[in-house]
Amino acid sequence: MSSVATRKRNVYFCEFNVLMERAAYLPLVSGILRCYAEKHETLGEAYAFRPFLFLRQSPEAIVDQMIEPDIVCFSTSMWNEQLNLRVGALVKERYPECLTVFGGPQVPHFPAAYFAKYPFIDVGVRGDGERPFVAVLDRYLESEDFSDIPNVAFRDRATGECIRNDGEFPIEKDLDEFPSPYIEGVFDSLFETHPEIDFQAIVETNRGCPFLCAFCFWGQGGLSRKFRYHSLDRVRGEIEWAAQRRIKYMFNADSNFGMHKRDDEIAQILIETKEKYGYPEKFRTCFGKNTDERIFTIGLKMHKHGLEKGITLSRQSMDPTVLEFIERDNIKMSTYRYLQEQFNEYEIPVYTELILGLPGETYESWPNGIDDLLCSGLKNQLFIYPAQVYPNTTLGDPEYMKKHGVKTSRIRLTEIHAKIRPDDGLPEYEDITVELA
Repeated sequence: MSSVATRKRNVYFCEFNVLMERAAYLPLVSGILRCYAEKHETLGEAYAFRPFLFLRQSPEAIVDQMIEPDIVCFSTSMWNEQLNLRVGALVKERYPECLTVFGGPQVPHFPAAYFAKYPFIDVGVRGDGERPFVAVLDRYLESEDFSDIPNVAFRDRATGECIRNDGEFPIEKDLDEFPSPYIEGVFDSLFETHPEIDFQAIVETNRGCPFLCAFCFWGQGGLSRKFRYHSLDRVRGEIEWAAQRRIKYMFNADSNFGMHKRDDEIAQILIETKEKYGYPEKFRTCFGKNTDERIFTIGLKMHKHGLEKGITLSRQSMDPTVLEFIERDNIKMSTYRYLQEQFNEYEIPVYTELILGLPGETYESWPNGIDDLLCSGLKNQLFIYPAQVYPNTTLGDPEYMKKHGVKTSRIRLTEIHAKIRPDDGLPEYEDITVELA
């Protein structure tokens, strides 16, 4: 630690999101972590937060941009895991004393095997990352022993052993505790340094999901089942920030938009902002699992103002046995058909999703389910996804997989909402079900 005692310690964030030709998402997770850390005066004085690394390049090109890194943080999802791992390994090779911190849905909540496979990982964070990240930064000012920090696993530098701390930080009910990187201006310089990019923004109005769908990361592990909210003033401020910078496309990170009464107010904020600035042009969201009249009302308003990119009437499966196995309750088909008719009447595009390969599905139930959907009035699109098996989900639990005879295969990641990846020898992967009991 003495080598960095006379200067601020350099912190780099790696958040490589999917690309769509000239478009790229602003690194929201990295921005929130930085803003929350800078909120603590001691950390702001001790650490220098370097430019965000968010464009997918070769690992060598990414690490070449780092100057004396002391901490490198990785937001890890299936679309960037392999790149993160290669960058992390290279960072440790060039800078052995640098602390590498991995978080995100691909990092197992019980990461002993992950740490053993990837010996360059020093810290793993599970669940909401703001508080454990700040606690790690604070502890690192004096020690490399991260014992007793909730939501954290770490590598003992002396033994190489992975130590998983028990306990979780209390859920923060008021999400405004975590400052907005948009409103705080930490992304403003990116528009000057990257004029070649059409930036897209992710907005989060709440966190949590009450459902426990076996295939889904939301709501799993007891970490995020209760809803927590940003204030409407915060939401309005972020939407206006994006509109003032002519951001055309906003993605909403809520799990069930339209489930809450205030979502109608948020839709109205979007409409008023577009009328004032002309932006955002489109607002993409995951609508509530149990679509109801409120979602129809919101969808109709957004359609009239050209904001929505289609309304989701998701099913995932039509078979009662499958729904029982994956712990999901669909709305009644009578309600589904009624809503479908309502959307069709106003010519609002609707799409439905099914997942192929869920436990309990059979050769008979699958085509019968598709037939029922097509007869329900669906006129737009039917998306069929292979059942992806993620870490930290019920579907990915070894006992659950054994019980239902789930066997998987690892294939190259198929991204339908992204540009075609170059064949650069660094593909990303997904695990999909290929056999059931």
